[in-house]
Amino acid sequence: MIEQRKHVRRFTAVNVDCYNVDGSVQLDRCVMVNISKGGLAIESKKYFSIGEKLLVAFRSPENEEISVSTQVLHSSQGGFGTLYGTKYNETNLHKLSGLNAYLLKYFNLY
Repeated sequence: MIEQRKHVRRFTAVNVDCYNVDGSVQLDRCVMVNISKGGLAIESKKYFSIGEKLLVAFRSPENEEISVSTQVLHSSQGGFGTLYGTKYNETNLHKLSGLNAYLLKYFNLY
C-alpha cells in the first residue's frame, strides 16, 4: 500500500470534547489518538457521519484552550469505539494560530 498522507502524524492520547459545529451542543467526550498539520483522529462511542462537521475542543498541558472546526473524512473500528479521521475545517485565524502554536510546541510540527 502506498502512503497517501500529506502530513506527518503524531500519536497522542488527549481527552477532547466534541460539539456541533457552532459549539452550542456537546455531542461526546472523545479521545484524540493522533494529530497532524492537516487534521486529527478521534475515537468515540458516538456515531458521526462522514462529512459531519464537529468542533473539537481540548486543553494544552499549560491549560490553554484549543478549539478547532473539523470535518469527518472516514471511520473505522477503533479499540473502544469508532475511530474517525478528520480534517481541519477552521477559518478563524485566531483559532488556527493557537492550533499551529500547539502543534509546534508539543509535537514539533510546523
